[in-house]
Amino acid sequence: MVKVTKWNKTKKKSDWANYKAEIKALKYGIINNVMFVMKELFKFDKLMFLCIFLFAFGFYFSNLLSVYISKYVVELAAAGFGDKRLILICLGILVGISVSASIAESAGNYKGFIGFRKFNDHLCGKIMKKTLTTDYENCESSDKADKLNKAVNALGVAAMNTPVNVRGSIRHILEFFTYSAILSVLDIRLVPVIVIPAALGYFCERHKMLWVWNMADFWQKSERRISYIDKISGDFQNAKDTRIYNMQSWFNKAWKRSVDERLKWYTEQDAWEFRHNIFGSIVAFIGDLAAYIYVIYLVMSGNIGAGDFVLYFNSIMRLSTAVKDWLNNFSGYQWISNNVNYIREYLEMPDKTNRGKGKKIPEGKCEIEFRNVSYKYSGAENFTIKDLSFTLHKGEKLALVGLNGAGKTTIVKLMCGLYDPTEGEIFLNGINVKNFNREEYFKLFSAVFQDIFPIAASVSENVAGSDKINKEKLFDCMKKAGIYDKISSLTEKENTKLVRGIYEDSIELSGGETQKLALAKALYKNAPMLLLDEPTAALDPIAEQEMYMNYLDFSKERTCVFISHRLASTRFCDKIMLIENGEIAELGTHSELMLKGGKYAELFNIQSSYYSDENVNKEADCL
Repeated sequence: MVKVTKWNKTKKKSDWANYKAEIKALKYGIINNVMFVMKELFKFDKLMFLCIFLFAFGFYFSNLLSVYISKYVVELAAAGFGDKRLILICLGILVGISVSASIAESAGNYKGFIGFRKFNDHLCGKIMKKTLTTDYENCESSDKADKLNKAVNALGVAAMNTPVNVRGSIRHILEFFTYSAILSVLDIRLVPVIVIPAALGYFCERHKMLWVWNMADFWQKSERRISYIDKISGDFQNAKDTRIYNMQSWFNKAWKRSVDERLKWYTEQDAWEFRHNIFGSIVAFIGDLAAYIYVIYLVMSGNIGAGDFVLYFNSIMRLSTAVKDWLNNFSGYQWISNNVNYIREYLEMPDKTNRGKGKKIPEGKCEIEFRNVSYKYSGAENFTIKDLSFTLHKGEKLALVGLNGAGKTTIVKLMCGLYDPTEGEIFLNGINVKNFNREEYFKLFSAVFQDIFPIAASVSENVAGSDKINKEKLFDCMKKAGIYDKISSLTEKENTKLVRGIYEDSIELSGGETQKLALAKALYKNAPMLLLDEPTAALDPIAEQEMYMNYLDFSKERTCVFISHRLASTRFCDKIMLIENGEIAELGTHSELMLKGGKYAELFNIQSSYYSDENVNKEADCL
């Protein structure tokens, strides 16, 4: 059972204070945000931008002429349809209505829903670009994930509501001044009688929308959970675990719990909106009713004719509607602005790394130095890496070993620029890496991480990272990685699609084959530094040993870092660094560390005992 916290006086006061603080903290105001969206629309489709104004003016003139046609038709009927002047006026107005309505309809239907959808996709593309290029650390932060979720949810409001609101505001402003002028001719007191109740309705609407916005942080958590469950439950890679461990029940319960919680907030919101809508409608109706009664009195007393009565009666209705719609638009701008702020806040999310012009990237072999480097994950209490200092010399092969959670992967991510040190400095050939453009710096590294996710494309595109492929180089890298024979046995060979569930004719590689494919991709990039984080975890010990000997062959001209839990596989490295609790526990060659008889030697002997001839014979006897 999901319970929504009662919005009592204490909580109300706190929430409003938080809301006001949040609004005050927003970087951009309403006008600035509307201008931002309109500029984006102008860049995206200039004709679609122009159609906003064509629709507003076309709709305005169509409505205005409709008000006057009623007046003149009544006067024409009273004259017995014999007044040629009135007939010509009516015909002229009818032509004007037809032309104006056609302009409004054509402008309103220009590209229709597809146009707004494409504009939405245009803004979505900017968010996607930011997500793909922002500092990697931003991708791992739950706070940044909330910002992304808010930005994505805000797209529809920004892309559709903003143009619709702007064109509505243009029309309503024109209508307000036009019908106010018409009614002022009769009695200027009619204008405030209509406008004031409509304005009160606006403040009622504003109060309603502020509450809805104020509650966003409460239901945002539910939205994030729902999005997460939808994503992982539909991920083909999770399908095996879901079935083997009977996780369907967990998914269903978790999804229902989150949806129920979100629906509770919808229920609260609906009740809140219903009360405000009723109150606003009653207040606005009182003003309209008073104006109608006054006009009826004037025509019954003979102060105005039937034609003017129709004109003023329709003007009252148009002015009341224009004021309410205009103020609703105005109220909506705060909602739009807040959503646009979400988008802009994410797009302008700061990156710590250098994205501007940096020093020239060195060519050939590279040397990396860690100087008193410490790193703490966002929200963590303790440092994962503590005061680490070492140098990876040009062409050197370094193995990072240690227990799970020791900090090995963090070191690799720091080395290749995915993380920025919390403390200390990292140098490339004697130059602080912060002086290099980060995108250029990434080009120095070929990496294979623990988690490998092939993209839904052909094998060749997965290896080359693009659709421009050097076939000779492709085949050579696949051979070195040990995946060439497997790919050659497939019907479509290197053109075979990966990721089953996206393409009907696709295949799914085994864990070991996927790792080999990732290695081929790293070799294809041919960067001067090779980083391999458990690249053979899915292989058996013998296959892993063979693979590492292959690494030794094709990495001769490169500076390399290897991470492995199987210590026997890294004996070929120039140096072995044992990491324990984020610090360097031991450093040296395999022989040096074995002679030292420390923790490395202890771990090596424990592991090697599992693969000794004696244990192998025991296993064979058991079989």
